[in-house]
Amino acid sequence: MTYLLQHDSEKYILTKLLGEGVTCKCYLGQKISSESSELFAIKIFETKYYQYYSTESSFLSKLSDNENIIKLYEHGKGFFTPLLNYNNNKQNSDIIPENIDESKKEEIYFEVVEYAENGELKDYVLGTSTRIPEKISAKIFTKIILTVKYLHNNNIAHCDLKPENILFDKNYNPKLNDFGFSQTFRGDDGDYILHSFSGTTMFYCAPETRRAFTKGFNGVKNDIFSLGVLLFVITVGSFPFERTSCTDEKYKYIMRRNYKRFWEFFNYIKISDEFKDLINNMICLNPAQRLDLSQILEHPWLKKFSIIEDDDIRTQAEFEDDFYDKDVIEELSSRKI
Repeated sequence: MTYLLQHDSEKYILTKLLGEGVTCKCYLGQKISSESSELFAIKIFETKYYQYYSTESSFLSKLSDNENIIKLYEHGKGFFTPLLNYNNNKQNSDIIPENIDESKKEEIYFEVVEYAENGELKDYVLGTSTRIPEKISAKIFTKIILTVKYLHNNNIAHCDLKPENILFDKNYNPKLNDFGFSQTFRGDDGDYILHSFSGTTMFYCAPETRRAFTKGFNGVKNDIFSLGVLLFVITVGSFPFERTSCTDEKYKYIMRRNYKRFWEFFNYIKISDEFKDLINNMICLNPAQRLDLSQILEHPWLKKFSIIEDDDIRTQAEFEDDFYDKDVIEELSSRKI
C-alpha cells in the first residue's frame, strides 16, 4: 500500500513499510515537490502517541550535531492517507497523486528523518548462523559507546538501547535511533534518578527499573546495563538471559555473582576472558558496581581492538568515515538480508 503524507504545503509519497514499533510505523518516503531523488525514513505516530512523538522530536532537534544519531529534518502534525493505484514511476514531481482515499484520511504526527539504508543491527546478529568476530563487534560497540557518552554528557539517558534501535547507514556507521523513552537528568549534583518506566523490551532493562515508580532508578546505570546486554547479543548472537529475575535460570547466577556458572551456559562457543569480564561488570545486579562509560572504553577487551589511542578519547563527532576498516564493511555486508 502506498500512502500520502501532507503537511502545510509539503507532500511525501510513502512507498514501503520499513518497520513498526510500539508507538509508530516507519515508512520509506520521498518528497513530491522536490526534483531530488533523496529518500527519507518517515515515522507516523497516531495522535494517542503524541507524548512519545513529542519526546523524540524534542531530543532529536537538540542532537543533530552528532553524526551517529539519526538526523531529524522536519516534524509536526499532518494527514496520512492511502493512495489507490498510484504510479510510482511518474517523473513529474509536481503531479498531485490521484485516487486519494479521503474516507481513510487520518490526522497524525510525523517525523522525517535520515534513511539508514543498511537497516537494523538486530538483523545482522540475531538468527544468523555465524557470530560476528570479537574484533568487529568491538569496533561497532566503541562507536555506540561514544555516542551514548555524548548523550550522558548532555544529561540525557536513552532508556531504550537495543539492536533494533541501532541502524546502519550506507557505510555501516551505526546510527542511534528511537528517543521516545529518553529522559533528562540532573548531572551536576549527582542526581541521575528517574521515576518513569524505561524501555520497551525487558531483555535490555536493568532489574532496578521494575521499581521505577516507587524508588526510581539511575538512568545512566540502566543505559550501561542495556549496553552490556547489547554487546553480548552482538558478539554471542543470542540473549544472555530471558529476564533479570532470581527465577531466570541464567540471571540468577549473575545475581549471586557466580559468573563462572553463568558462562557455562555458553561454553559451546569460544569467548575471550576479557570479553566475559567486561560483560560481568556491565550487567551485574548492583548499579553502583557497574563500570561507567570511561572505564568501559579503557577496558582491556576494547583496548585490544580499539581505534582510540591512549589519552585520545575524542567526542563522537570528531570521527570521520575512516573509522571503519574494510573488515567491518565486508563482515556486515556479507550478512545483509
